[in-house]
Amino acid sequence: MASAAEFLRAIEARAERAIVQELRLMMQEILGLRTQLVLHDRAHADALLMKLDRLERDQTAAPANDAAADFLAPMLSITVYETPAPSAYRVCFYDRQYGDLNDVITVPTFESAVQLVRDRLPETSDPVVEANWTRQQGELWVRTPNGTVLARVEADWTHAPVAQSDVHAACLALRGGDASAVGHLFGKLLQAA
Repeated sequence: MASAAEFLRAIEARAERAIVQELRLMMQEILGLRTQLVLHDRAHADALLMKLDRLERDQTAAPANDAAADFLAPMLSITVYETPAPSAYRVCFYDRQYGDLNDVITVPTFESAVQLVRDRLPETSDPVVEANWTRQQGELWVRTPNGTVLARVEADWTHAPVAQSDVHAACLALRGGDASAVGHLFGKLLQAA
């Protein structure tokens, strides 16, 4: 039976040629195996998950302003979309020893995300940094020299919902000390703490 390291290397070798569905299956296999891995192999698995994620996004995002695609679009009934800039960036911090997720913070810009990573990581660390900018979005990975991910910055495409007037009014009432208005939003009264 192949070792975990050999299994991960085999997936990595196939990844460059894989289509989106294969990449997703590979990610599921790695996630299922991740908890059983030793520290070194877990760091390799995390790095491979990020690579597979990037390869998947590269295949699913349409090229922006590609002259050949613009020329061929009418003939092939293909619509070329410009990828919009993300609404925010998510910064994930991981445990230095085990690589487990410790904290997630959302910030408005890539620059503020990079600044947050810089501020939170100790100056005594000697990290390996990988960064790229494609399709109007930035990505950043900070790892220890042995490959354990310390921090990751990625685009956050989720949009915050807009509060309706009754929700806004209930929250104003809560600020004034009346928790019952918020409770009515959900059909049950909340108990004031």
